[in-house]
Amino acid sequence: MSHEHQKKLPDMDSIVENMEKEVSDLTKLIDSDPQDVNAYSRRGLILGQLVRPKEAIDDFTKAISINPEDSTLFYNRGMAYVHVKQLSLAIDDFTQSADIDPGNVDAISNAAMAHYESRHYDVAIRESDRAIKIDPERSLPYAVRALANAALGEEELAKDNLAKAVKYGFDPHTLGMLIKQARRSRQEN
Repeated sequence: MSHEHQKKLPDMDSIVENMEKEVSDLTKLIDSDPQDVNAYSRRGLILGQLVRPKEAIDDFTKAISINPEDSTLFYNRGMAYVHVKQLSLAIDDFTQSADIDPGNVDAISNAAMAHYESRHYDVAIRESDRAIKIDPERSLPYAVRALANAALGEEELAKDNLAKAVKYGFDPHTLGMLIKQARRSRQEN
């Protein structure tokens, strides 16, 4: 990258400063209209980007209390729960998101990943299968299935799912490292 081009890119401090200003502006909006679901949702997303997941959870929870039929709110709160390692709450929210929107492959796939991280390998596989039925060209469900297969010692299935995950765009190096980790974890138990 040329030195000239680097000058045009905003620095991290200015990005964070702009995000903090937007949080402040959204807070003023919420103060003027405490029922503004979109303001809570937007502020929650920004707080998540600022690595303030507990505050994001609070905003998504408030938004959900106002509009409990919005699957995206449950999905976003589930992602925030993942960041604070509250996997059972994340699973609950991903499940609720998918109940509201049965075609939400992202919610189902992330539920599968949370089940995998919770060592519920059979459930992770079942949820991955469900996501694949909806969209057979998404990489994450195959990746989760490969990890769960590896953790269960199902090496051939893990290889097949690894190949499919890579075919649909999952980074092979990252997935390879995760599968090695799953194998080590299996051997330690």
